[in-house]
Amino acid sequence: MNLRKITAPLYVVVLLVHCYLLWIEQLEIARITKILLMPLLLLYLAEALAPSLIKLKLSKALVASAFLASWGGDIFLIYDGNLFFIAGMLCFMAAHFCYIILFINIQPFKISKAFLPITGGIVVLVMGAIILNHLAPKLGDLFLPVLVYMIVIATMFASAIMISCNAGTKQFGVNYFVPGAALFVLSDSILSLNIFAYKNVFLGVIVMLTYGFAQFLLAKGFKNYLLNK
Repeated sequence: MNLRKITAPLYVVVLLVHCYLLWIEQLEIARITKILLMPLLLLYLAEALAPSLIKLKLSKALVASAFLASWGGDIFLIYDGNLFFIAGMLCFMAAHFCYIILFINIQPFKISKAFLPITGGIVVLVMGAIILNHLAPKLGDLFLPVLVYMIVIATMFASAIMISCNAGTKQFGVNYFVPGAALFVLSDSILSLNIFAYKNVFLGVIVMLTYGFAQFLLAKGFKNYLLNK
């Protein structure tokens, strides 16, 4: 049996098991399922990342780096404390920078088609500003790092929308990158509220569901794009 062929359904199963473990508060076991997620996606991407596609070497390196950085973020955010939170946030910021560069490589920014991407980015910034205002008294020294992260993820979302504004790349944007980026924004928004304000088990489950499917959609989009090219 080819393990690569079952990695997508296996990833979904592990993600759902992880969310169930969070729900019943089996946190020690949930740590194991969480750190399995990104390696499974990298295995899912293995065919597209194979050495034979030489001309796409830069793109492949960025894709691999994005999911490896996300894996680091997953590991750091297992633990409590501001230092682990900052380390996790830096890892995810690195992942988002990779996504931004990849999205721009797929579809460069065009002024003539900038209305929807800029609008999408502004919507994320406004939503982030509302959340920041709500959390400001509890963020302390983390206010500025969280603000910078918010700007980076808004840029990532805008660059994903740009892909859907071009006929040649629209299918990748509409089917994978825009919904994936949107779920990432939603996940991070709920995560910040849950860490600094509510600490609710149900919200923790929603964070992982949205994050898990966000990464899966992005991985599927990159795989299809690389193999198509």
